[in-house]
Amino acid sequence: MGCFLQASLALTDGEDASIVTRTVIVRSERIPKKLFRIFIELEDTYRNVVEQLVICAAKEGITSFIKLKALKYREMRNLYPHLPSHYVHTACQDASTRVK
Repeated sequence: MGCFLQASLALTDGEDASIVTRTVIVRSERIPKKLFRIFIELEDTYRNVVEQLVICAAKEGITSFIKLKALKYREMRNLYPHLPSHYVHTACQDASTRVK
């Protein structure tokens, strides 16, 4: 089965123009439940990393990705050694954007 991407952006009456709602549908081959559980676990882990980084950045008043990464990257790599390094790097980018 091929895959396709459907995206839509919409604002309803009274919504702030800076808030964008996005819907994405991606069709793919059926994957085994075990593999699906791995994806769910990975998503939960990434969410935890970002949450910890956002809390730290908010407490410390950090909005810069570079400063946040300098402060927390090594700690997060030590807490989550099973994650590829680019996950922590991206989580730092994600968290600094959310704090701004």
